[in-house]
Amino acid sequence: MAAAKIFILTIIPVLAFALEPMTEGELSTVQGRDGVTVSLNATGISAQQLSLQIDTPTASQSEGLYLNNLQLTKTGTEDSWFTTDIDVGSDVNGPLLSINSHADTSRFSFSSMTLNDSTRSFGEWALVGGMDFRLINRGIFFTDDINKPASLYFALTDAKWFYRQNWYYHANLTLDNLDFVWDMPEASVGVTNDGLRLYGDVNYLLNFDLLYKFHPDQDMTTVTANDKRILNFGWEGTLYDTELQVRGGGIWDGSEVAGAYDTSARTQGLNFGVSWNYKKNQGDGVKSTDLRWQIGQGGGEQVLLEFGDWRNLQDSSGNRAPLGFDFRNITLDVVTAGNGPGGLCWGGATHGSGCGGNMLGFDTGLINSYSNQVNRTDGGALMAAIRDGNLLAYSNQVTVSSNNMAPETYDWGLIYTLANIDANIAMYPGGSPSHVTADSENQGFIIDFLLMSQTLDNAGNQGSNWSRGTHFMIADTGPSVNMGIGMLNANFLLAADDMRLWIKNSGTVGGAAYGGGIDLLSPRVRMQLSAELAGVSLPRGDDKVAIADVDLNLEGLVNFRLSPPPDGENFLAYSAAIRLYSMSDTTDSTLVSGQGSFWSIAEPGRPEVELRLANIEGDVAIVDSKLELHERNHSGNGESPQLEISNKIVFGGSAVQRLQDGTEGLASVPGGALGQEVKSDIYFGSDRLGQLVIPNGSIRTTIGLLPQE
Repeated sequence: MAAAKIFILTIIPVLAFALEPMTEGELSTVQGRDGVTVSLNATGISAQQLSLQIDTPTASQSEGLYLNNLQLTKTGTEDSWFTTDIDVGSDVNGPLLSINSHADTSRFSFSSMTLNDSTRSFGEWALVGGMDFRLINRGIFFTDDINKPASLYFALTDAKWFYRQNWYYHANLTLDNLDFVWDMPEASVGVTNDGLRLYGDVNYLLNFDLLYKFHPDQDMTTVTANDKRILNFGWEGTLYDTELQVRGGGIWDGSEVAGAYDTSARTQGLNFGVSWNYKKNQGDGVKSTDLRWQIGQGGGEQVLLEFGDWRNLQDSSGNRAPLGFDFRNITLDVVTAGNGPGGLCWGGATHGSGCGGNMLGFDTGLINSYSNQVNRTDGGALMAAIRDGNLLAYSNQVTVSSNNMAPETYDWGLIYTLANIDANIAMYPGGSPSHVTADSENQGFIIDFLLMSQTLDNAGNQGSNWSRGTHFMIADTGPSVNMGIGMLNANFLLAADDMRLWIKNSGTVGGAAYGGGIDLLSPRVRMQLSAELAGVSLPRGDDKVAIADVDLNLEGLVNFRLSPPPDGENFLAYSAAIRLYSMSDTTDSTLVSGQGSFWSIAEPGRPEVELRLANIEGDVAIVDSKLELHERNHSGNGESPQLEISNKIVFGGSAVQRLQDGTEGLASVPGGALGQEVKSDIYFGSDRLGQLVIPNGSIRTTIGLLPQE
């Protein structure tokens, strides 16, 4: 495991640890011993640095993660800042230990997070909130999956989590009204040969409002009227048969077994696994305590969508997938240049020299798309890797609610199951162009991102597999219908080289609000989705009605921006700039398909009978677009609840302005001058019919999703 160092500069004032005196009444209840209370009374603790140093015995692999200028300050009004009660007792099965801790509202912050290169930072962070922790167990650790003698509770309540890339008057993000609860009333909490392991049912809560601010009143401590609400996210309910394992060991060393990278041959670092079910037993009815996922407007007069009644996919015999959520191999590490986890196999299950498809990947540590200040050839990275993750459950009901209407529940499903999820994510500090003359390019995030979810057949190749497949559908889940239509047995790929994550400053009025927000830019992106367009019965996937086979592959430059709404509005604002061009593999990434951008639709099972738009190139932008939730009677005429998606798509010369705005900071825009016409070759089978050309223009679309009544 990695070594950790904490350098304490000041502890103000002197820490006070004390046993609380017992009253006569309390003394009268003592049976042998009655526990001890430890209290911390102070106004603040500071540290110069907390460092996590990885693979120090191996010089070529040694990297570090550093939190600098740490401050922990009490901001609440309770008499004691931190209190812990420790007690022992017993039941019929043996002794028990109880630990009960409470921290008054506090602010924890660090001014920068860096790797070995201390001149580059991911940004500044602060967390404000109170904390509660309780553990009852047979000792601190005791593994017993049958009796589950432990009780574990951790909560962070009414918290605020702040992040900004640059100092003072620059944009920041906040997770406001942040509540997190992990409550295991009956659990096994133990240590195995692999590491820490928790097992049992979890009462779970994670809820927050995502805010954006670009205003001088920011202090990374409080939320004001100048914070713009973007979205609300929330997950609440019971996770059944949850298993969480935390283990030592980072990214694997590159050795192979049978043509696949040996993920057990790890360097130093951290890895963990987590899995659960959404229902205790197959066939269980809907319970008020079942997990719900909500998304909607942030704060104030909220309109929310809540997705509930989650059900596992079933095979043709009616057997449900063993786990609805199963991610057994998630790895976090800090690595030096050239020491990543290796590539991923697109088209097959074997990541390594035995890949039967195309190996895709990045050269860790190389950035070459921006200024000389941002670019580097030997950059260390904060690395995350996922292998063999699965989400094999779907929501069977949706509930619409707001401050002004009673909840309304519909038998309707938005289905997205994801099988065989693999990802490599390398994060480098730097990249922000907010204030170049003041060295802002050394702050922020640059990311190499590779994610795929594939439907694999029994031979490990892309194919058909309903109960362990990737599917994107909408469904009528009423008992008399229970049918879905959409993309079945899908394969999804998203890759982005040198992707910059920029918290961009913006205006607040009208279209100016679209000028800033959470801004993602990559000059080399590949997105592919292949699937069967079909309808099926749920939850077994039988009675399939095949419509077509579809394959969409897009390659080029992409800028996507999630923005706060203009003043007085409450919707999700977004925009994008896209240049499709003929990409080729480079020294730092292997991503391309070799076929350019294309869209194909074919008869089911007959790929030779297809309509294909091939060699798609040109400039496209999505501007002034929004996603908005409307409650019932939103215009006063008895209207149904509605999800409305409004887009304006511009082409060719009409996309110049958004492309100029979206490519700020790039060394050059690949493919030449801005405003290039959109063009594509048209094929029926192998016969070329001609070319489609759009020199400029626009399309406006509005899509409304509302219940049938």
